[in-house]
Amino acid sequence: MDQLFIMLNYIPSIMQYILAFSLLITVVVFVHEMGHYLVGKWCGIGVETFSIGMGKQIWGRYDKSGTLWRIALFPVGGYVKFRGDEDLSGKKDLSSVVDDSENFHSKSVWQKIATTAAGPVFNFILAIFIFASIFIFRGETIVEPYVGQVVSESAASKAGIKKGDFIISINQSKIESFNDIRNIVIGNPEENLNLIIERGGQEVLINIQPDIVIEKDRFGSEYKIGRIGIIAEQDPSFFQKKKYNIFSGMLRGFQETFFLASKILDYLGQLIIGRESVDQMGGPIKIVQISGQVAEYGFIPLLGLIAAISVNLGVINLLPIPVLDGGHLMFYAYEVVFGKPINQKVQEYGMQIGVSLLIALMVFVTILDISRL
Repeated sequence: MDQLFIMLNYIPSIMQYILAFSLLITVVVFVHEMGHYLVGKWCGIGVETFSIGMGKQIWGRYDKSGTLWRIALFPVGGYVKFRGDEDLSGKKDLSSVVDDSENFHSKSVWQKIATTAAGPVFNFILAIFIFASIFIFRGETIVEPYVGQVVSESAASKAGIKKGDFIISINQSKIESFNDIRNIVIGNPEENLNLIIERGGQEVLINIQPDIVIEKDRFGSEYKIGRIGIIAEQDPSFFQKKKYNIFSGMLRGFQETFFLASKILDYLGQLIIGRESVDQMGGPIKIVQISGQVAEYGFIPLLGLIAAISVNLGVINLLPIPVLDGGHLMFYAYEVVFGKPINQKVQEYGMQIGVSLLIALMVFVTILDISRL
């Protein structure tokens, strides 16, 4: 009986997590599929179904053009089904191709490329808009590049850097925040760094050779990162609140989206060569958990998470894996280069391999999620 009461106490929290997850996934998937839909319609392609969610239909309505707009039971995906084609995230039924001006396969390769790429592109646009809105209305807290502490016997200590120094530039790259320093130092372990710092109202040039830290990837291979041994000033008075207007906010939103996309690609690359752990990967269970936790901090943090997930979806969908948008774009690129579609058998085998990879990945990340519980 005690166990029952404990479970009942968790119900409100569980419902909050599920609602936050449903909102996140619905928004991200809707925007992705709307990208396919709008560009497809602009290219004159007929749309049979626009579905949000998977499984049994719980609501549906046909519009004047004959498109079925439906909401399914499980908010874990969605699709647009064009005339003469399966949805862009699934296997194409090439045998169903008919001579129809609204048929997907009757369109030019460039129209198919535009329609297929529109989903991920709309995900990036959503992220840019959300990030820009947050920066415009809330500004951005930046940790200024003041040295709060110098580690003894470190490269910075030996070079003469002192507490209170303000770092202006490194190797002629302007420093806007303390995080800029970290990115440059870690990425240049064997390069001599020329720092221009401000000390007592005077600019001082300091040369530093970073300490080289040897780390190992999961395959046992060694790689180097740089470290100079300084810590940011933790006094809140050294934190700057930067404000943005519409134009600078949109630019900052684009920068944040680009930065996040590059970090995702970098992680995937480092994962392949063994320098990153799979521990950072997550599936539906982890997304439910994170979305619920973030929602507890308010609507703005949840919006930020929606933007981050939207970037993730855009990047992952552009990977050259058959079944994903990137796989279709790879096939269309072949058609552009060689002037004819890739062999149907090759496409079918590619789709089968792609489906197998995705199923294996979903099983793996789900097991990983469960192991964390």
